Amino acid sequence: MDIILYNPLSRNGKNIKLVNKLKKKLNKKGRIVDTINLLEITDIELFVTTNQNIDRFIIIGGDGTLNRLVNGIRGIDIKPGIFLYKAGTGNDFIRSLPGRKKGLIDVKDYLKKLPKVSFNNREMLFLNGVGLGLDGLVCHKVNNSKYKKNKFNYFRHALEAFREFVPRVSKVFIDGLEIQVDKTWFVSVMNSKYFGGGMKIAPKASRLNDTLEVVIIKKVPKFILLTIFPTIYLGWHTKLKKYVNIYKGKEVKVVFDQGVIMQIDGDDFTDIKEITAIK
Repeated sequence: MDIILYNPLSRNGKNIKLVNKLKKKLNKKGRIVDTINLLEITDIELFVTTNQNIDRFIIIGGDGTLNRLVNGIRGIDIKPGIFLYKAGTGNDFIRSLPGRKKGLIDVKDYLKKLPKVSFNNREMLFLNGVGLGLDGLVCHKVNNSKYKKNKFNYFRHALEAFREFVPRVSKVFIDGLEIQVDKTWFVSVMNSKYFGGGMKIAPKASRLNDTLEVVIIKKVPKFILLTIFPTIYLGWHTKLKKYVNIYKGKEVKVVFDQGVIMQIDGDDFTDIKEITAIK
């Protein structure tokens, strides 16, 4: 038996059609399938532990859906397989995996030993990365936009954020090494290459490594930043070493002089001054 878990808000609300299409396809193969709206599950831990005898959990959604799920089932030994069917708007998690990117993708092994981030007396696992500063502000605008989530509107809100954001003073500690940054545009702590729906912010990062990649964008004149931003899709921004610094480490602490917006796998959190990420 399969249980399809879906987020009805993912993919701008178009997931219901995908759910019905996938269910019919699996039924034709003789499989028994149940569908569950994730938003209607009040206790995800209880739900998972009472469904340990099925064959597969199939998740239809994007990075945000998967992030909330892995944090909800943290610490549970799950016996069924866990498969993902791409249906988000960013899909950076699937994009970073080796092999095929279509159909049902077995992701269970990639959900083990995820890095964690601590902030404001909370602790969360993350799949792709954590970003503070301009990166967080862009996600905040996209998540609260009246427009649909797509690349065009991502750039629309990125331009708005460029105009509004004022670079901050920060300190970044990587395995004990302290880095003082006077004009910080953003700091991204990455477990894989991508953020923002395909932007290759950390080209050498891999979720298979035992370290995180830390990308610091600093001291960039605003007009130059506008030209750098599109190059991130190809990873070319790393050549501008005057403005872009990349480090590796197992434990990363980021401290800002005042609260900024942070994003974790595309979900935003406001007024964050300090985080610690560990892999």
